[in-house]
Amino acid sequence: MTLIISDNSKGNIGMILKESFCAMGIQVAHFAADTLNIKPCVSCNSCGGKTYGRCVIPDDMQQLYPRIVRCQALVLVSPIVFGGVSYHIKKVMDRMAAVGDPRYWIKDGEIVKGMSNKELRYYMVGFGDNISEAEQTAFLCLHKENQIIMNVSGKAFICDSLADKQAINIIAREIVDE
Repeated sequence: MTLIISDNSKGNIGMILKESFCAMGIQVAHFAADTLNIKPCVSCNSCGGKTYGRCVIPDDMQQLYPRIVRCQALVLVSPIVFGGVSYHIKKVMDRMAAVGDPRYWIKDGEIVKGMSNKELRYYMVGFGDNISEAEQTAFLCLHKENQIIMNVSGKAFICDSLADKQAINIIAREIVDE
């Protein structure tokens, strides 16, 4: 199953991507992070200790956790904000620590946490208008660093806010074929 979590507050790329996957016969679940009640991580570390694997914050993230640990591909879709992701997607990313591996290790000079779902493929789709080269580079680096920390494969994509269905279909096909 492919899980799409998107910030639809500035575009409908997440929904178009879902339609592309469905047209290819891919089982997909889609959540709009901007409509969910997801609170920021409070860095209490309960998920890595006292309540291992469970976040103590009672909000809508609780419905995403089981889907994240069972999905084959996780696709985060966000407007690019200063080379990063939106507030709504950042909250999801931070809170995903609850489903990470509790052990840390060093891999290629980087601290790696890994994910409890070892088969997870991780993708980010960033979109916007007039995105500078520096912002594009920062977005791609953010994805690469998260890939290293999570110890997963995947890829990042950048498209225009008004990307047509054909452009989104190409991204979906790349994700499926990877």
